[in-house]
Amino acid sequence: MFRKIMTILIFAAAVLPAQEVLERYIQQALDSNLSLKQADFSYEKSLASLREARGMFLPAVGIEARYSRADGGRIIEFPIGDLLNPIYQTLNALTGVPQFPTNLPNESFRFFREREHDTKVRVVQPVFQPHIYYNYKIQKNVAEIERASRDAYARHVVAEVKTAYYNYLTAIQIVELANRTKALLDENVRVSESLYENQKATIDVVYRARAELSRLQQRQVEANKLYELSRAYFNFLLNRSLDTPIDVEDVRIPERRQPAALNQVEESALQNREELLQLRAAIDAQRNGVNLNRASFLPGLAVVFDYGYQGEEYIFNSDYDYWMASAVLSWSLFKGGQDKAKIQQALLEQARLETQRMELKKQIQLDVRTAYEDLRVVNESIDAALEELTSAGKNYQIVSKKYEQGMAPHIEFLDAQNTYTQAELNAIIVNYDYFIKSAQLEKAAATFSLQTND
Repeated sequence: MFRKIMTILIFAAAVLPAQEVLERYIQQALDSNLSLKQADFSYEKSLASLREARGMFLPAVGIEARYSRADGGRIIEFPIGDLLNPIYQTLNALTGVPQFPTNLPNESFRFFREREHDTKVRVVQPVFQPHIYYNYKIQKNVAEIERASRDAYARHVVAEVKTAYYNYLTAIQIVELANRTKALLDENVRVSESLYENQKATIDVVYRARAELSRLQQRQVEANKLYELSRAYFNFLLNRSLDTPIDVEDVRIPERRQPAALNQVEESALQNREELLQLRAAIDAQRNGVNLNRASFLPGLAVVFDYGYQGEEYIFNSDYDYWMASAVLSWSLFKGGQDKAKIQQALLEQARLETQRMELKKQIQLDVRTAYEDLRVVNESIDAALEELTSAGKNYQIVSKKYEQGMAPHIEFLDAQNTYTQAELNAIIVNYDYFIKSAQLEKAAATFSLQTND
């Protein structure tokens, strides 16, 4: 059994890892993780806001219709009788023929029509509107922020899936180790009882063997708990039933385990970490916000064209239609210093974000170095763990044979057995911890290529 275990672990240190199963699970998580879907919705919402801001450059076309009834109001007097009656009297006297009326009454009408409608199509085209331009740039920055936020969480999901998968494989190996150890302890109880029956050992040897077996059974319960929880968390990340079986593949440590130079890893992180991209877009948004507030001191110009019909009745023909084209200029001259205060606020926020960006760079460098050192320590521990397992296994084989022949005390046998079990456990943990630490460094350095949909 020992030789079989050693063959597997030593062979595992010389073959490149097969990642097809894990890559499939990662893609499944990126497609179905619920938290990532929420980030996708936020990003899609920002793209919709960007399309809305882009649409403000285009003409707005709409139909406006008004129908009104009125009563009261001002009365306009039109003295048509006072003006024309004397003239007509004079003309009748000159011609001697009373052909012109001389009793025309004065007219009066209300300023408001009793009934009126105004139905028109209005086209409004912005010509010079600085706030529309800078609002579009801000919305574009917001979309970049949301995209970086989504990608940052996607990278987090990838690292979590990898870590959870390797923890699951670790749990499987620990359960198998506990089962193998139980078989050894069962045999230990049998041998101890046989030695006692043949008067080659005292009864305390039997009690000690049974106590070790009971202790292992407790460890088996803990190992099974670790297995169930690691499987449930992995399935949770993939948004599927927590009891779904997980495909297992051979994960093997590559022969050449030397990571890239630290300065290269840090450079990759500073170039690709989504948190920095997100903060950079936020700074650009604040800069455009400053320009937006400064643009309030500039005039705005738009062209308005109306074509429609007016009248007391809803009649649509050439006798009632009209058109009107206008150039509309708006210029805010004074708002009590509000615009200047807004500019100052935006500049202060931009300065705060610049400071936060410098702090974030240092934090990312620290994260990278921590992950780098963690991987280096595990990397250097692999050979030592395998060497420890080899020595502990050989020692256990020798002591076990001596104990079966009554040539070694029981305490020496148990010590050799515990040492061998701990060496196996340490080899399992170090083996998968290498991949966990590699995933953490991959996340910190942002070296995993995200294939997300834009």
